[in-house]
Amino acid sequence: MSYRPQKVASLIQKVISEIIMYKLNDPVFKEFITITEVQIGNDLKKATIYFRVFNKETEKIEKALKKAKGYIKKLLAEKITLKFIPDIEFKKDDRIEKQEELEKLFEKIQKK
Repeated sequence: MSYRPQKVASLIQKVISEIIMYKLNDPVFKEFITITEVQIGNDLKKATIYFRVFNKETEKIEKALKKAKGYIKKLLAEKITLKFIPDIEFKKDDRIEKQEELEKLFEKIQKK
């Protein structure tokens, strides 16, 4: 197994975080947005970018990220050198909420 996808995912995570913080002028992006993980295929053609927002306007920010996807990809291509810049997709990272729901469900099962 190659470490290249992991290295590229880490680099993309860092660069996209910087792009969101410093390059996007939409007021929506002034919220506290964290890129939690980037998953990329072994062929480096598609990257799924997971993000968290620390307020309740996650859907609004998700729409704005999807709308700005082309511009973000253009800025990404300017910052990193790859043969192909992967197609990017943004997804809300809701793993913490799902884990909390599972823990509550498990507690209910144990009480019975």
